[in-house]
Amino acid sequence: MSTLIVENLKGPTTGSNANTITIPSGQTLSAAGHVIQVKQTVVDGVFGTSIGNGFAEMTDFRTAITPSSTSNKILAKATLHVGTSYFQIRGRLLRDTTPIGLGATRGIRRLCTYQNIIWPAGDAEYAMTTTGFEFLDSPATTSSITYSIDIGGYDSGHSVYLNRASQDNNLNAYNGQPMSTLTLMEIAG
Repeated sequence: MSTLIVENLKGPTTGSNANTITIPSGQTLSAAGHVIQVKQTVVDGVFGTSIGNGFAEMTDFRTAITPSSTSNKILAKATLHVGTSYFQIRGRLLRDTTPIGLGATRGIRRLCTYQNIIWPAGDAEYAMTTTGFEFLDSPATTSSITYSIDIGGYDSGHSVYLNRASQDNNLNAYNGQPMSTLTLMEIAG
């Protein structure tokens, strides 16, 4: 196998192939730290659960990606618009249903990737907050993997929501209808 080392690589500057570099089929061109592929899932519908302090997967976020090398990483970035009937929302990033990107164990606290607290608790049912996170995962595989997000709340009898507040009035003076996203980027290792 040959190795070509160059400092600058430019494609033609004119014509139909301007600024294009052709890579032979089955070959890749990547430098460590560069983005190889991007997948994004947009969830514009709503989700709600009264799972309490457990977690329920929001299956609309399921996004599959196949890394091209075992040394590559996956950068997962999420922006979520969440609401609750009682002051607390938390959740986790999942890789093939396994929680990843969690905080460190400290006492008996629930490990999670993100958490929002709306205080005073009596105001929570009218609030919708935006939360975001990112996590650089090292899956060490070239097989297809699926990322998703789950959500949980305070206790049984209290609900948590995606893309809506607990009090979801159909009035244009009060509630907007946002969308939430999960973006995956394969980063060359």
